[in-house]
Amino acid sequence: MEEVSSQVVFSGDGFKAAFNKQSGLLVSYIYKKQEYIHDGQGPRPFFWRAPTDNDFGAGLQQKFAAWKNPGLKLTSFKWETVGNQVLVNAEYDMKNVAARLNLTYVINDKGAVKVTQKMTADQQAKISPMFRFGMQMQMPKSFETIEYYGRGPIENYSDRNHVTDLGLYRQSVDEQLYSYIRPQETGTKTDIRWWKQLNSAGRGLQIVAEAPFSASALHYTIESLDDGWDKGQSHSPEVKQADLTNLCIDKAQMGLGCVNSWGAWPLQQYQLPYGDYEFTFILTPV
Repeated sequence: MEEVSSQVVFSGDGFKAAFNKQSGLLVSYIYKKQEYIHDGQGPRPFFWRAPTDNDFGAGLQQKFAAWKNPGLKLTSFKWETVGNQVLVNAEYDMKNVAARLNLTYVINDKGAVKVTQKMTADQQAKISPMFRFGMQMQMPKSFETIEYYGRGPIENYSDRNHVTDLGLYRQSVDEQLYSYIRPQETGTKTDIRWWKQLNSAGRGLQIVAEAPFSASALHYTIESLDDGWDKGQSHSPEVKQADLTNLCIDKAQMGLGCVNSWGAWPLQQYQLPYGDYEFTFILTPV
């Protein structure tokens, strides 16, 4: 371990993992001289999606607005060595949603990182449901290939996945965006057992979790697909690709609804109500 400027860096067998001491977040992850994080944008808690037409019809982009910026503030950042592993713990207040968040990273001597995201809600608070519970990270654009064991081959969501088959798939990130008339949430896959994000040399990251999860990878940022407070009249082909691969790893994402597009919410079993949540996954270099 060494402290360099605003970072603390942990090194092992061919890898380096750097955390920002002001944010408590993983900002660099190098394995055998390959940087897997783009511009310091490593895994960070994420609760929002680019609203869909159904979301706009129900006004959810306004009703769920607190989750777009939950007011994440670091309150504690600690680390310790336990055997051949490093335990990093970051604690946060999320004042805009009356909740506390704990991020725990366990790094072994081969470079695998076990991430646990735990949210504790204020049971007395009246806070809206959220769009998703998970993490978002950005990788270099060269990580263009996806391999996964889950539902496919087309995009699918918790309340719209019965038409898909559980199986092994290999796809490109370019194939993930569905060009809806208006830009919005797209490309998610559900019931994933494992997911690999790879470059042309077959190097990258594998993600596994304690239970089937959801994920997506796009050459677009969520912000570029988000019309904001009111529905715009832009078109998907007008959105420019970003020079990165935006990877979302979710415990779950709220369903799409599809009951109607002028006010109906997704059925209750496909919503993510305010409450306590915990999500654990492992990043392993391949």
